[in-house]
Parts: sequence; C-alpha cells; structure tokens
Amino acid sequence: MDRVRATIEQYHMFDKIAKIIIAFSAGPDSVCLLDVLVDLFGGSVEFELVYVNHGLRSKRVLRYEEELTKDYAARYKIKHKILNIKVRKRKEGIEATARTARYRALSRYLRRTGADRVVLGHNLDDFVETFLLNIVRGSGMRGFRSIPAVRLPFVRPLINIRKADILDYLRTKRLSYAVDETNLSLDYRRNLLRLKVLPILLKINPELPDTIRREVEILRHDDEYLWKKAEKVYARVARAAKDCVLLDINKIMRYNLSIVTRLVMKALQDLRGSLDGYESKHYHAIIGLRDKECGKRISLPKGLYAQRERDEIAIGFIKPRAQLRVPLDVSKRGCVIGDYKLSINVARMLDSTSFRENREVFDLKDIELPLYVRNRRVGDLIETKIGKKKVKKIYSEHRIAPRERENTMLVCDQKGILWILGIARAYRGFVSKKTKNFLVMEYERID
Repeated sequence: MDRVRATIEQYHMFDKIAKIIIAFSAGPDSVCLLDVLVDLFGGSVEFELVYVNHGLRSKRVLRYEEELTKDYAARYKIKHKILNIKVRKRKEGIEATARTARYRALSRYLRRTGADRVVLGHNLDDFVETFLLNIVRGSGMRGFRSIPAVRLPFVRPLINIRKADILDYLRTKRLSYAVDETNLSLDYRRNLLRLKVLPILLKINPELPDTIRREVEILRHDDEYLWKKAEKVYARVARAAKDCVLLDINKIMRYNLSIVTRLVMKALQDLRGSLDGYESKHYHAIIGLRDKECGKRISLPKGLYAQRERDEIAIGFIKPRAQLRVPLDVSKRGCVIGDYKLSINVARMLDSTSFRENREVFDLKDIELPLYVRNRRVGDLIETKIGKKKVKKIYSEHRIAPRERENTMLVCDQKGILWILGIARAYRGFVSKKTKNFLVMEYERID
C-alpha cells in the first residue's frame, strides 16, 4: 500500500482528479488494483469498472470474467460497464491488434463519460518483460524505456510492484480472480520469456526487476535530455513538404548519431502520430540513405517510405501510383489531369508573346495525332538532338527530386513523348518560316 501510494504521488497520477475508470480484466492485477485504490481513495474519487470483451477467448471464460466484474462492482458499490469490441486480424498480430483496439475503446469511453483517468494494472514484472522484449525486437531507446508509469490519460499505479507481492496480497485479502489460460502457452513470445528466460536471469540476479527499473530511470532521463536537444535541431534541419518531411543531409551530418536518430524518429512521429511499429533497424536504414546515390528508396512500416534526394532525405507516405492516360482533343482546347490544367490551340500565326516558360509550340504537320497526356512510365524515352535519351536522365539533369517525378505529366503523340510539362520538349516538331499551322500548348499548376 505504501509503495503504490508513493508511485501515485511521485507521478501525480490523481492530482485534482474526480472520476477514474479502472480497466478491469478480472485477473489478479486488476482485482488488486481495485482493492488498493478503493482503500486509498474510496472516499474522494468516483470509480467505475470497465471490462473490455474482445471475444478472443472461449465464451465460458469471457462469461466468467464478466460475472466477476459485476460481482466486484456490487461488492465495492461502484458502477461497471462491459464494452464489446471486434478484433480483426492484422499484420502486427492478434495480440497487438487486440491491445490497440482495447486502448481505443477505453479512450472513447473515457471521453463519453467525462472521466479523468484510465487506470491500468501493469506491474513491475510486465515492465521487465516488455523491456527485454524490446531489446530482442530492437525497438531503440524508446523501447528501452519500457512501459511508462504515465501516458495520459492512462496511468499505472502498480508499475513498481512485483507480481509475487500482488498474489500474496490477494491471498491475504482472500480475493478471487480469473486466470488467463493463454498465459501458459509458449506460442507467445512474452510467455516464452516469462516462463523460460526470466527464471534463468533471476538465478543470476534475484534483484533483476529492481535493477532494470533503476537502469531504465537513468535511460529515461538521458532520453528526455537528448529529445529536447533534438527538437531544437529539428526546427533547423527539417522542413515539411506535401505528404513528406525533408531532412537536410548537409546539416544533419554535423550532429552526433544520437541526435540524428531522434531527428528521424521525430519525422516519423510527425507523419504517423506515433512510433509504434518502427524499430532501430528502420531508423538506421533511413540514416544510411545519406551515403546512397540520389533516388535510392526504401519502404517502411505503416505505409511510409524514405528516399535519398540530392541534398535531402525525404520521408513520406507511399501512394498507390495510378496509370493515368487522358486523350487530348485539339478541338476541345484542353483538359485537367493530375495537378495540371493543360490548354491547347491550333493557330495560323504567332505573336511575340507565344513563347514563354509554361508554353511550347510545335509544327502541326510533324505531329501524329491524336494526342494524349499521361504520367511517367519506367523506361520512358524522349527524342533529343543526338538520339533518344531516358526521361530519368532528363529528370536528373534538371535536378527534379525523385518524389516530384511522380507528379510530372507528359504530352505524347503517336510517335512518342512530345513534352515533359515544364521540363523538356522532344527534338522534333520545331516551327520554321514554312510552318502553316502552329500547335500551341500551355499548362498551369492547380494544386
């Protein structure tokens, strides 16, 4: 009781708090949590038990846990709520998906009821297991911090209490609880670690949980300090563009790897809202792009990519690349495709204003109609003075960033590419004194 009270005070978990939701699974941790909190704050805080039924275990077990929830709510004279959710299989695995769905359901219920906190029953053993799993997974410094005591609105008052002490407490108070049989299955990595690996480590150091807790506290302070430094640097080296963040390679090269890693993490966090699903191998792969050739691209989890551009690393969202092709009818005088509005006109005479950057003029007799507009394709070639050249080479010569190439549009006739809008035209169809019909094309960006 003293240790729980000290943890709550250390992290200011319940300062000026009127209503608390206890995430109740009917297991030993949540039963202990309920009894301790009612003992400590029963007269000053309103409690409500919330059981989240994700339907992943047998109906018999779920029914028993729901009944136990109702019994404890009646015993302590507090409200209770059963939340039924559906969990769909995803790439991250059923356990991770269920956890995410459970947290979302609790957050929604918190907002709906006007409660101030959601209290979770994670203990010191959970903290140690998560720390070791994160090391095995390679989740980086953030993973080394393990389970936080506070990540509002979620708080964990039992985070400094050993599982054995919780079970002793329940035996002393004669409090019953449900046992999750899946906790005995070695098919889950956490159970394998808990049942096989941790007992060996505890033989080497019986005080391992407290040792890890102290080390994590040191790491947490170091991490917070470095993040404050990195956020100041981020404002100088990063810039936001359409659907991506750009990191200036020349500037980030001046900083220590610890700072650079956090700059990458910050970019991912800004794009995705969290670092869930990203590991140290992803951070290092992104940083490694600074030594790669321009255009080198890597795929990242959660629908992101990172790409080396000339002096920058771009991190952004992967977008499905549709194959666009729009017929261009000379008589209809233009079309809209992608981010461009293209106008077209056939003239018999030209004036001095006919030639400008966003306009190209062709001799109509050298053009094989019909025309069409499309986006780029792999292996595209364009006619030049000395023969055909890869469009990819044209982009490089004009310093077009790889991410920007996806948005370029090409006007074509039946012989091939006539004009890469705003970048280069084919070496054919030039006007002369003998030109009788001028094909005039002009574009404007509409994004």
